[in-house]
Amino acid sequence: MSKKRFLSAALGVLLLLTVSAPGALALGETSAAPESEMSVKYTYINQASTSLSISAGGTATVYGFVQKTPAGKSIYLSSTLQRNSNGTWSNVKSWSASSTSSSASILETYQVSKGTYRVETYYYVSGDVGYESGTVYSKTVTY
Repeated sequence: MSKKRFLSAALGVLLLLTVSAPGALALGETSAAPESEMSVKYTYINQASTSLSISAGGTATVYGFVQKTPAGKSIYLSSTLQRNSNGTWSNVKSWSASSTSSSASILETYQVSKGTYRVETYYYVSGDVGYESGTVYSKTVTY
């Protein structure tokens, strides 16, 4: 085999390995779906959460929290304590907060009667070219 043919064949094999190897490695690294199908990337919202606890004496503690990314400009959130009656959630009490700092939160207490409750927290973060919003729910708590 001539030197030119050998170099040409070697380059061909090297090119074939270079082109096919990344795909093989990518398939071998994970069996999960591609990231774009698994999760939503937010531009303005970094984190949103909410929780509810009820003491033995019936004091409900409502918590809502939103943290923006550096691209976010302002935050608004509203946490609503809801009670379940025959499968229907009705609003009991709402609180809201807004901020232009990196996060905003709500921490409130409210006296409740016997029943099943949850917290619904709506959040809205504005940015330079639009906004992002959503709703999160706490676990249900029966008192």
